[in-house]
Amino acid sequence: MKAIKVFVGTLALLVIGLLVSGHGYILSGMTETYFRGWKNANIDDIEFRDLRTIAAAEAPSPWIYKPIWNADFTPEDAAWHEEYQSAAFLVVQADTLRFERYWRGFDEHTVSNSFSACKSIVAMAVGLAAKEGLVDVEEEIGAYIPRLAGDAGKGLTVEEALQMRTHIPFGEDYDNPFGFMAKAYYRDNMQDLLEAYAVPAEHGSEWMYQGGNTMLLGELVANLGRGTLSDWVEHGLWQPMGAQDDAFWGLDAPDEEGGIERCFAMYYATARDFARFGKLLNHAGNWNGTQLLDSGYVAAMVQPIAERTNECDADHYGYQIWLGETEDGLAFSCMEGLRGQFIVAIPALDLVVVRTGFDKDKRKTDELPSCVYRMIDMGRGLLAQE
Repeated sequence: MKAIKVFVGTLALLVIGLLVSGHGYILSGMTETYFRGWKNANIDDIEFRDLRTIAAAEAPSPWIYKPIWNADFTPEDAAWHEEYQSAAFLVVQADTLRFERYWRGFDEHTVSNSFSACKSIVAMAVGLAAKEGLVDVEEEIGAYIPRLAGDAGKGLTVEEALQMRTHIPFGEDYDNPFGFMAKAYYRDNMQDLLEAYAVPAEHGSEWMYQGGNTMLLGELVANLGRGTLSDWVEHGLWQPMGAQDDAFWGLDAPDEEGGIERCFAMYYATARDFARFGKLLNHAGNWNGTQLLDSGYVAAMVQPIAERTNECDADHYGYQIWLGETEDGLAFSCMEGLRGQFIVAIPALDLVVVRTGFDKDKRKTDELPSCVYRMIDMGRGLLAQE
């Protein structure tokens, strides 16, 4: 009995200490993770979110459904999906859904967390604003974020933020409960968190992957006075692309209280609708004859940083998106998330491969996740079975 009292007392002191120190968000984070058997956030955490809805198209445009008869994974690939707890795997070529497989209770209408795959969606929202002449990516970011105007912005450009070259020391440690990303994911008042970081005098020479840069871009879009980030995506991309299901964006406060999108993650959508972003990239921003994004912007988005500037030698990243080549030399772009969310676009093949799941192989090939190459090989292998 005494041991129980000591445990309860210690636990109570710990809870009080977290609340008093401003780290109460750790408690909600533990509820979403450890108490559900995970070490950190996972794709099925939508129930814990305040949400903003990105409404489906009034006249949805479903994929042509023409699956390859009897196509299936190799035993090795099937074992991979089991080991890393895949939820969905799709192969789309042109406008046709050629292969589709779901696991763990997921189906074509189940939404899952994109995690960092939605960073590319934020870049597309900036592209929408650029197309309307509201943003110039070569302009200083202070022109769109007043608190960074003049000396405060140190000359930092919108493009440098798009390319993760701000040098702002946000940090990207997913295991540190006291770090920037844990606070951004679980704490309220995300804007207050963001404003605590200043732009350093030197920037642009190094690439460093940080969700804080995406948050700056979300702030930029919101400052344009044309609605929320979700509004831009809904009206400029989601509905014009004929999305079949509603998507949702996690907020730092209830929608009716003016919550801000946690735009570095928490875009919840179905695998079929995620594939639409891949098709849009394959067609240089054109959707069935309508130019949603300027083709020049998309070209810059999927151009390696090292090819756009002499200041930085990163050749695996563009505007909030990963870039690479297949073994046979085909360029691809990849929207990628923490738990192995992949939306891979290969323009030369008009091919999109989508994978969602609860875990991934964490090894890398150069700077890219190794399993992106496996996703591509799986997709092409399935097509070859026709």
